[in-house]
Amino acid sequence: MVIDNRLRIPKSRIGVVIGKNGEVKSEIESITGVSIQINSEDGSVHISSTSDTPDPTFVWKARDIVKAIGRGFSAEKAFYLLDDDVFLEIIELEGSKSNIKRLKSRIIGEKGKARKMIEMSTEVFISVFGNQVSLIGEISEIRNAREAIMQLVHGSKHSTVFRYLEQLRFRSKNEPQRIWKKRYLDEG
Repeated sequence: MVIDNRLRIPKSRIGVVIGKNGEVKSEIESITGVSIQINSEDGSVHISSTSDTPDPTFVWKARDIVKAIGRGFSAEKAFYLLDDDVFLEIIELEGSKSNIKRLKSRIIGEKGKARKMIEMSTEVFISVFGNQVSLIGEISEIRNAREAIMQLVHGSKHSTVFRYLEQLRFRSKNEPQRIWKKRYLDEG
Protein backbone atom coordinates (compact mmCIF):
# COMPACT_ATOMS: atom_id res chain seq x y z
CA MET A 1 0.00 0.00 0.00
CA VAL A 2 1.39 3.37 -1.06
CA ILE A 3 0.83 6.31 1.28
CA ASP A 4 0.71 9.72 -0.41
CA ASN A 5 0.84 13.21 0.92
CA ARG A 6 0.74 16.49 -0.99
CA LEU A 7 1.50 20.00 0.14
CA ARG A 8 2.46 23.34 -1.27
CA ILE A 9 5.38 25.47 -0.15
CA PRO A 10 6.39 29.01 -1.17
CA LYS A 11 8.46 29.07 -4.36
CA SER A 12 11.14 31.05 -2.51
CA ARG A 13 11.74 28.01 -0.23
CA ILE A 14 11.99 25.32 -2.93
CA GLY A 15 15.76 25.76 -3.22
CA VAL A 16 16.17 25.18 0.53
CA VAL A 17 14.09 21.96 0.38
CA ILE A 18 16.20 20.72 -2.53
CA GLY A 19 19.49 21.96 -1.04
CA LYS A 20 22.87 22.39 -2.68
CA ASN A 21 23.20 19.70 -5.37
CA GLY A 22 19.96 18.11 -4.10
CA GLU A 23 21.53 17.17 -0.75
CA VAL A 24 18.61 18.11 1.55
CA LYS A 25 15.97 16.36 -0.57
CA SER A 26 18.22 13.29 -0.87
CA GLU A 27 18.83 13.22 2.88
CA ILE A 28 15.10 13.38 3.66
CA GLU A 29 14.46 10.57 1.16
CA SER A 30 17.33 8.45 2.46
CA ILE A 31 16.43 8.79 6.16
CA THR A 32 12.68 8.27 5.74
CA GLY A 33 12.67 5.96 2.72
CA VAL A 34 10.11 8.11 0.87
CA SER A 35 10.02 9.56 -2.61
CA ILE A 36 9.74 13.36 -2.95
CA GLN A 37 8.66 15.03 -6.19
CA ILE A 38 8.86 18.83 -6.31
CA ASN A 39 7.20 21.03 -8.91
CA SER A 40 9.23 24.24 -8.88
CA GLU A 41 6.66 26.01 -11.09
CA ASP A 42 3.89 26.06 -8.46
CA GLY A 43 5.63 24.89 -5.26
CA SER A 44 3.68 21.65 -4.97
CA VAL A 45 5.41 18.73 -3.28
CA HIS A 46 4.31 15.10 -3.56
CA ILE A 47 5.62 12.71 -0.92
CA SER A 48 4.92 9.00 -1.17
CA SER A 49 6.03 5.82 0.52
CA THR A 50 8.25 3.35 -1.29
CA SER A 51 9.27 -0.23 -0.67
CA ASP A 52 12.16 1.26 1.38
CA THR A 53 9.86 3.15 3.78
CA PRO A 54 10.44 1.39 7.13
CA ASP A 55 7.33 2.84 8.80
CA PRO A 56 4.24 4.48 7.27
CA THR A 57 4.56 7.41 9.71
CA PHE A 58 7.79 8.40 7.94
CA VAL A 59 5.66 9.86 5.12
CA TRP A 60 4.22 12.32 7.65
CA LYS A 61 7.63 12.97 9.19
CA ALA A 62 8.99 13.82 5.72
CA ARG A 63 5.93 16.02 5.10
CA ASP A 64 6.53 17.90 8.36
CA ILE A 65 10.22 18.40 7.53
CA VAL A 66 9.34 19.81 4.10
CA LYS A 67 6.56 21.94 5.60
CA ALA A 68 8.94 23.31 8.28
CA ILE A 69 11.53 24.24 5.66
CA GLY A 70 8.73 25.85 3.64
CA ARG A 71 7.79 27.89 6.74
CA GLY A 72 11.29 29.36 7.04
CA PHE A 73 13.28 26.89 9.15
CA SER A 74 16.73 25.71 8.12
CA ALA A 75 17.01 22.07 7.09
CA GLU A 76 19.09 21.38 10.24
CA LYS A 77 16.30 22.59 12.52
CA ALA A 78 13.62 20.82 10.47
CA PHE A 79 15.42 17.49 10.87
CA TYR A 80 14.66 17.60 14.61
CA LEU A 81 11.16 16.53 13.52
CA LEU A 82 12.52 13.00 12.98
CA ASP A 83 12.41 12.57 16.77
CA ASP A 84 9.08 11.07 17.90
CA ASP A 85 8.81 13.63 20.73
CA VAL A 86 9.29 16.69 18.50
CA PHE A 87 6.40 18.33 16.66
CA LEU A 88 5.63 21.21 14.29
CA GLU A 89 2.91 23.69 15.15
CA ILE A 90 1.83 26.59 12.96
CA ILE A 91 0.02 29.64 14.31
CA GLU A 92 -1.90 31.78 11.80
CA LEU A 93 -1.69 35.53 12.32
CA GLU A 94 -4.91 37.24 11.33
CA GLY A 95 -5.82 40.77 10.37
CA SER A 96 -4.87 43.38 7.82
CA LYS A 97 -1.43 43.43 6.23
CA SER A 98 -0.31 46.25 8.52
CA ASN A 99 -1.66 44.47 11.62
CA ILE A 100 0.17 41.24 10.70
CA LYS A 101 3.38 43.23 10.17
CA ARG A 102 2.93 44.81 13.65
CA LEU A 103 2.30 41.40 15.25
CA LYS A 104 5.36 39.89 13.58
CA SER A 105 7.46 42.81 14.85
CA ARG A 106 6.19 42.25 18.41
CA ILE A 107 6.95 38.51 18.24
CA ILE A 108 10.45 39.03 16.84
CA GLY A 109 11.20 42.05 19.04
CA GLU A 110 13.97 44.58 18.72
CA LYS A 111 17.03 42.91 17.17
CA GLY A 112 15.27 39.53 17.59
CA LYS A 113 15.31 39.76 21.39
CA ALA A 114 11.73 38.55 21.99
CA ARG A 115 12.05 35.54 19.71
CA LYS A 116 15.44 34.62 21.22
CA MET A 117 14.04 34.91 24.74
CA ILE A 118 11.10 32.63 23.90
CA GLU A 119 13.38 30.13 22.15
CA MET A 120 15.89 30.04 25.03
CA SER A 121 13.23 29.79 27.74
CA THR A 122 11.18 27.07 26.08
CA GLU A 123 13.81 25.23 23.96
CA VAL A 124 11.54 25.66 20.94
CA PHE A 125 12.69 26.82 17.50
CA ILE A 126 10.57 29.69 16.13
CA SER A 127 10.17 30.90 12.56
CA VAL A 128 8.13 33.96 11.63
CA PHE A 129 7.37 33.69 7.92
CA GLY A 130 4.54 35.16 5.87
CA ASN A 131 1.47 35.42 8.09
CA GLN A 132 2.45 32.43 10.22
CA VAL A 133 4.56 31.68 13.27
CA SER A 134 5.91 28.13 13.27
CA LEU A 135 7.24 26.22 16.25
CA ILE A 136 9.39 23.09 16.46
CA GLY A 137 9.81 21.40 19.82
CA GLU A 138 8.41 19.02 22.40
CA ILE A 139 4.67 19.37 22.96
CA SER A 140 4.85 20.82 26.51
CA GLU A 141 7.45 23.36 25.43
CA ILE A 142 5.46 24.27 22.32
CA ARG A 143 2.50 24.95 24.62
CA ASN A 144 4.63 27.36 26.68
CA ALA A 145 6.05 29.10 23.58
CA ARG A 146 2.56 29.41 22.07
CA GLU A 147 1.31 30.99 25.31
CA ALA A 148 4.13 33.57 25.25
CA ILE A 149 3.46 34.35 21.57
CA MET A 150 -0.29 34.66 22.12
CA GLN A 151 0.35 37.03 25.04
CA LEU A 152 2.34 39.26 22.65
CA VAL A 153 -0.35 38.95 19.94
CA HIS A 154 -3.02 40.01 22.44
CA GLY A 155 -1.04 43.10 23.46
CA SER A 156 0.85 42.10 26.62
CA LYS A 157 3.98 44.10 27.29
CA HIS A 158 7.25 42.40 26.45
CA SER A 159 8.32 42.74 30.09
CA THR A 160 5.20 40.81 31.19
CA VAL A 161 5.95 38.01 28.72
CA PHE A 162 9.61 37.92 29.75
CA ARG A 163 8.54 37.58 33.42
CA TYR A 164 6.24 34.69 32.41
CA LEU A 165 9.19 33.03 30.64
CA GLU A 166 11.47 33.59 33.66
CA GLN A 167 8.88 31.89 35.87
CA LEU A 168 8.79 28.94 33.48
CA ARG A 169 12.56 28.67 33.53
CA PHE A 170 12.64 28.94 37.33
CA ARG A 171 9.99 26.20 37.67
CA SER A 172 11.79 23.87 35.26
CA LYS A 173 15.11 24.37 37.11
CA ASN A 174 13.49 23.50 40.42
CA GLU A 175 11.41 20.60 39.11
CA PRO A 176 14.13 17.91 39.50
CA GLN A 177 14.85 19.11 43.04
CA ARG A 178 11.21 18.73 44.04
CA ILE A 179 11.12 15.20 42.64
CA TRP A 180 14.35 14.34 44.48
CA LYS A 181 13.08 15.86 47.73
CA LYS A 182 9.78 13.95 47.48
CA ARG A 183 11.62 10.68 46.76
CA TYR A 184 14.05 11.32 49.63
CA LEU A 185 11.23 12.17 52.05
CA ASP A 186 9.22 9.08 50.99
CA GLU A 187 12.19 6.77 51.56
CA GLY A 188 13.25 8.36 54.88
